[in-house]
Amino acid sequence: MIRFTEHTSIDKKKWDACIEASSEGNIFVCSFYLDAVCENWSALILGDYEAVFPLAAGSKYRIQYLYQPFFTRYFGVYSKKRPSGKLLSDFFAAIPEKFKYIEFCLHEEQSVEAAGFEPKERKFQLLGLNEAHPSLQKSYSDNARRSIKKALKAGAKVKEEIKGKEVVELFRRTKGQELEVFKPEDYKRLLRLMEACEQRGVAETIGIYSAEGELAAAGFFMRYGNRYVFLKSGVTDEGKSHGFMHLLFDTFIQKHAESDTILDFGGSSVESVARFYKNFGAKDCVYLQVQKNRLPRLVNWLKSLKK
Repeated sequence: MIRFTEHTSIDKKKWDACIEASSEGNIFVCSFYLDAVCENWSALILGDYEAVFPLAAGSKYRIQYLYQPFFTRYFGVYSKKRPSGKLLSDFFAAIPEKFKYIEFCLHEEQSVEAAGFEPKERKFQLLGLNEAHPSLQKSYSDNARRSIKKALKAGAKVKEEIKGKEVVELFRRTKGQELEVFKPEDYKRLLRLMEACEQRGVAETIGIYSAEGELAAAGFFMRYGNRYVFLKSGVTDEGKSHGFMHLLFDTFIQKHAESDTILDFGGSSVESVARFYKNFGAKDCVYLQVQKNRLPRLVNWLKSLKK
């Protein structure tokens, strides 16, 4: 039987054991990660944690909804056995009726045909790191190779294992200034997540310093199993003009070349961002965003007026 379970009643040890046993387990659905990005996450749970499905709930104007939290890509069903199409459908059918608007994403290996749910394709980018660095570099674009040389010629210096706090601060001063959706609480949440990763030894950071000693580019990566996930970065105008982000990713790729690991660029369906990641030979991977609208007609009408 699939039951809806509030956050306070979730057994985190059993939860993580189920995620670890799943062939589709990933860092986004580990209990520590969910605790950092969505303090009161809930879940659908089958039996004695035979299969689980995380949920992030919110409320606005007394209307409850499900959403995909910042700094996560997808949720979905995680099972000790590979989830069947029927199991996925059963979990979707078990989502409580109290949630009147639903929008979240599924792991790339999962799809569902459930009544009332509208699917939409989204993309992220992956790069296998099993080859030697010179071989991997052959898949780089000419622009990427030129930018790396430009960064080195400008006197860029690489420093590994900088603090996540430095990455957040640089992101906030640079790209964060352009993103109105980021609120003060989101930066606190991002820092909390990075510190949780650092405490568990699954974080890796790289900083690129200018010839003058200024931190001009920084990136934060997380490891789960054989996959490294790029979480967030910051880069100054100088760093952009001198190709420091190209050097940052090349540094990471060189360090992990000839290993049985994958670099997950965090990815984007935004073409300009995806194109940057493809400069390193990364390939698109497709996953689904699903949506269901159970809102009353009046609320839908009011929403349409705001568009």
